[in-house]
Amino acid sequence: MTRAWIVFVALVLALPGCQSHAAQADPIESGLDREFVLHGGQDVTIRGADLRLRFTDVLEDSRCPTHVECFWTGQARIAVVAEQGQNAPVTVEFNTNPAPGQGKLTNEIDDYTVELKSLDPYPETPDDAPALTDYSATLLVRKSG
Repeated sequence: MTRAWIVFVALVLALPGCQSHAAQADPIESGLDREFVLHGGQDVTIRGADLRLRFTDVLEDSRCPTHVECFWTGQARIAVVAEQGQNAPVTVEFNTNPAPGQGKLTNEIDDYTVELKSLDPYPETPDDAPALTDYSATLLVRKSG
């Protein structure tokens, strides 16, 4: 009985590592001035920019569900890790409904502007809590200035 318990505990402890690895989407490529969809946990390499982005986290999703009447539209905030050339990775946040001081729809990353165009899925009920891999962010990267 003790041996079966040890095997069970080992499997339970190993399972989260397997799930997070399996949940990662295949990396994609895109170009400058072209919208692309990046799923939660996925990487994109921007051709000609030496720039890589990874959608790492949904920090908040308080958007008003479609089947509910709300006094505020709410917001969703996501984190994206950006690596440009040999520079250290930086985490930038995007906010679907940016109020002053609460984030933004665009971020400057070295010589590039990254813009969040949309974030799906939109919640339908208050109980909707999609997994990171169920989210998809439509982004656009442009050369700054």
